[in-house]
Amino acid sequence: MLFSFQGLVNAADSSASICEVQMSIQKTSKSSERIVKAMEEIDSQASLQCDSVRGSIPPKLFRRLKTKPRGFAEETIVSPGCSSSKEVELESSVWRNLPEELVDRIMAWLPPIFFIRLQGVCKRWRDILNEHGFLRLLSQLPTHGPCFLITQKNGDIWHSAMYSHPMRQWHSLPLISTPKKAHSLIASAGGLLCFSALVGRHDELFICNPFRREYRQVPDMHHKRQLGFVNMFMDTKSRSYRIVAAGDYSYLGGNNRAFPTEVYDSKSNSWAIYDSVPVGILHSSKSAFCNGRLYCLTSYPCGLVAFDVDRGLWESVPVRMPHSLLDAFLVAGEYGCLLLVGRTGLYSVHQSMRIWELNLQKMDWTEVGKMPHILFNGWLKSIAESFQCFGNGNCIFFAAQKYQKWLVYDLMKKCWYSFGGCPLISGSPGKSLKGIFFEPRLDTLVHQQ
Repeated sequence: MLFSFQGLVNAADSSASICEVQMSIQKTSKSSERIVKAMEEIDSQASLQCDSVRGSIPPKLFRRLKTKPRGFAEETIVSPGCSSSKEVELESSVWRNLPEELVDRIMAWLPPIFFIRLQGVCKRWRDILNEHGFLRLLSQLPTHGPCFLITQKNGDIWHSAMYSHPMRQWHSLPLISTPKKAHSLIASAGGLLCFSALVGRHDELFICNPFRREYRQVPDMHHKRQLGFVNMFMDTKSRSYRIVAAGDYSYLGGNNRAFPTEVYDSKSNSWAIYDSVPVGILHSSKSAFCNGRLYCLTSYPCGLVAFDVDRGLWESVPVRMPHSLLDAFLVAGEYGCLLLVGRTGLYSVHQSMRIWELNLQKMDWTEVGKMPHILFNGWLKSIAESFQCFGNGNCIFFAAQKYQKWLVYDLMKKCWYSFGGCPLISGSPGKSLKGIFFEPRLDTLVHQQ
């Protein structure tokens, strides 16, 4: 247990959390002088490793290639390099006598991925995620940060891997607990995943927290159907979630049927029916929840619509789409702004990837970012190649489907990061992978209390 606990302390991911631990130590431990000295050694190491969350793998330095796209501030392309780190020697006589309350506070600051290992140390750590006091402590802490989750179903088993942007690392996850009939990952929010299972001519939905290894089936909708559109979002204050379902693709060749929109609320564990049908064909992957409204891109006709969750109404947003837009995705940005990420080009030549922000006062799109041309050409080998885009806040993930290459753009830092090495690819080449934006949470429960 001592060996695992030293690894746990080495994984502390910010100088802020370490300072908080130091304050608690001074109040609760008789051997405070030795503990503070050890914590200062850790703090000195952490200060040298900015923007990197550490586990047992050494931190990374980055080689920077600077570019300056026309009309924008300087942006940076970041590629990983290697460095070595100095291990901090910790006194076992100090750490084995820490109060249990202090141990919980240290554990609560760890990245969620480390709990998978820690639960094999002792019985209490295996059951700690079921303790109300520890869950309350987790709920008061910030999220781990944006991650990119990839899943793949082999037979009846779901395999998954997660790229943590704060840690700059891939992590293999335990097998996801879902029913055997679940066939597609369709949404995520607040640490939860939403899977669908086709039963006859209608879909059933399942909610799963992969880190807690729990799942539950959502009650059937009033109108059973093969869902054409599904989106999920989380209320950060109440930790409850909602699911918006619309359309039907059961047997009409991909055309939405005029079924009313239904909204599931986890607090009441029931569906509400709204006599409102979206305009145009919606795509679940091209929608984003922002300021109480669910925005969606439509095709045939091409445009933007919004679903007001409180009123239960779909509305067309009278904004003209950017010129020469070939394909695009929506992202909920920081501070309630809506972002449009799209590939532009004239007759499939001279293409580029751009980012716009919606100006609701002027009802127009304002360009706020652009992928460097050298990076765009290296990322998408073919002008006809498809891609996916996910994100929330300041981070936007890009996935090239054919070559399985990934990028992430930090809007605040204006940095582009490329990453590869997904563990699922080496184990099963050639099989399709499903990617989705994900923010891991250990305190989000599938069953509302």
